[in-house]
Amino acid sequence: MKKILVMCLLTLSIIGCQQDPSVFANNQTLVGKFHEDTDIAVFLGVPFAEPPLKDLRWHKPLPFKPKNSIRKTQQFASACMQKMGILEWYRDLAEIFENERSVVSDLAIDEDCLYLNIWTPTLDTSANLPVMVYIHGGSNDSGWSFEPNYHGYGLAEKNVVVVSIAYRLGGFGFLSHPDLEDSNGIANFGLWDQVAGLRWIKEHIAQFGGNPNLITAFGESAGAQDILALMFSTPAKNLFQQAILQSNAGFGLPEETDGNGHVKSSILNEQDRGLALAKSLSKNNIPLTLKELRQIPAFDILTEYHEIFPNHYHSPAVDDQLIKTATWNDIHQTDLSHMKVIIGTNADEYYANTPEESDREMVKNITSMLFKEEGEIAFNALKNESDPRNSIDRLYTADGMLCPSQVLAGRITSDHGNSWVYYFNRIREGEAAKHPMIRAYHGAELPYVFNTHDNWMTTNDVDLKITDIITDYWINFAKTGNPNGENTPTWPMFNNDSNLVQSFGNTVQTIPSTEPILCKLYANRDNKS
Repeated sequence: MKKILVMCLLTLSIIGCQQDPSVFANNQTLVGKFHEDTDIAVFLGVPFAEPPLKDLRWHKPLPFKPKNSIRKTQQFASACMQKMGILEWYRDLAEIFENERSVVSDLAIDEDCLYLNIWTPTLDTSANLPVMVYIHGGSNDSGWSFEPNYHGYGLAEKNVVVVSIAYRLGGFGFLSHPDLEDSNGIANFGLWDQVAGLRWIKEHIAQFGGNPNLITAFGESAGAQDILALMFSTPAKNLFQQAILQSNAGFGLPEETDGNGHVKSSILNEQDRGLALAKSLSKNNIPLTLKELRQIPAFDILTEYHEIFPNHYHSPAVDDQLIKTATWNDIHQTDLSHMKVIIGTNADEYYANTPEESDREMVKNITSMLFKEEGEIAFNALKNESDPRNSIDRLYTADGMLCPSQVLAGRITSDHGNSWVYYFNRIREGEAAKHPMIRAYHGAELPYVFNTHDNWMTTNDVDLKITDIITDYWINFAKTGNPNGENTPTWPMFNNDSNLVQSFGNTVQTIPSTEPILCKLYANRDNKS
């Protein structure tokens, strides 16, 4: 803490340092705080773009222009507009662990939400510490940058600078309209927000002790999907050097057809949703203009949009501005030799969403749907599985995350890039572990990655040991581009010959890939497409 306090006194004698760390960045003094009697300086709710309100709704983010010379950054800003599905999921989880739902606080939301959060062990501008930028998941429709497990102090204690950024969600961030002008962006506003946040970080992070040329982007689910898309995006070039992709939720773009059976471009799908929203909010069945839509209160937009599109999954759109082509095409058509990536999957990504009444017939139907003419081979690969729900989980996990992750990793190493694959299968112990939701579920690795185990969750010495190893891997990768270090089990690079992955279970060890048959079928199908 002395190092930070000295820097504070040297740079901010005009206002006095007292107990609060301060930094001059983006033409204003940001006054933060220390995290609970530690040396970690925290700056919360730092604006990186102008509020996306009124004419800036569905508009590329504009750089933030400070109006005050001093700004307190000691509390998180409101989350972006969203329904409370993830909040209620946290409360469901807390209840399973025999806690009151109120143990998880309420969530404030606002359309004015483009803020980032910083945790740093030093304010020495010459420190050049590695920077880790977290992009949250939530189907690009929900989630927030400061969920309980995303606080960066635990990682920062291992001598890196951690930043989490917000971005517009759902109908505010992943929607288009025919009247939008090219110069202001026509789609992917949530992704443009991420680019704006990364630009702010690259420009100002040295003031917080970070190295602007050593930035690792890491994210989970849709956050990983977005990072992967940005790795091929020209506007995002050089904004980060390497990536950690946890439970990547999307490797391509969904294809939809028009009434004549022709495949529509994703931008047309975005515009169709925009027009449907405009018509639904109209009182005379004539779609509202873009100008009129921008005058509708944000909560009315949120409510109506979710009424019309309750289950829409928001993928990046090919807008020919930020995203030139579908990510899966980029993976196969681009030289990946420059890439350094950690990528992985949890063992039970989909189990909690499988029907309780699942049976073998349902398993057979799903194998036929996913693997087509090779469905019988996929079905036989599951013949020793006694739980139909587990079979369905394995099928969807393999097809949606595990196998495409390994295809990407194999492509990278084949191009002489660097990739490492993990498989997270640790299940917490205790009575709650008997609940079907408490497996190696989607997002289960996050408290281990950040070392932010909720105090209402069962955590023992095994969990803490795994946490120490995983955080070391992530930190080593941020520092050197390689997860291996002196105090961690050796983690071999992935290649298509050995198919070795690092298992994060009751122990951390190298194992063969867990779904060789399903992934071979997936790879064969991919090669034919």
